Amino acid sequence: MEGELPPKEEIHQRAVEGHPITQTEASALAAAETDITGFGPIKGGPAAQAQREHDRQQNFLAKAGEVARKPVDEITKEDAAQVQRAEARALGEPPGKGSTSAEVQSIADQNEKAKA
Repeated sequence: MEGELPPKEEIHQRAVEGHPITQTEASALAAAETDITGFGPIKGGPAAQAQREHDRQQNFLAKAGEVARKPVDEITKEDAAQVQRAEARALGEPPGKGSTSAEVQSIADQNEKAKA
C-alpha cells in the first residue's frame, strides 16, 4: 500500500458505485495500517470501513440470493422489503429505480395481484 491509505469516504464511494470490496482488500488495508502504526489497525480507519462495506455487500448478496432461489411466484412483499433493507445498507442510501430491490418489489406486486 506504499504508506498511503485511501480515505474512508473513497472506500464508501467505491462500494456505492458497485465496486466489490473484498475480504482480501480489507485485510490488506489492516496489514498496511499495522505497518504504519506498529501495533494494529486504526480504530474506525480505512480497514474498518472496508470491512464494514464488505460485510454489508455480502449481507445484501446473501439476501438477494436467498430470494432469487425461491420460485418466482412465491416471492412476497416481505421478501422485497428484506432485499430493500439489505441493499439500502450496502449502498448507504435507498436504492432507486432499476435496482435489485425494485425488481424484487415488482415481482412481489405482480404475485400479490395474481393471488387477488
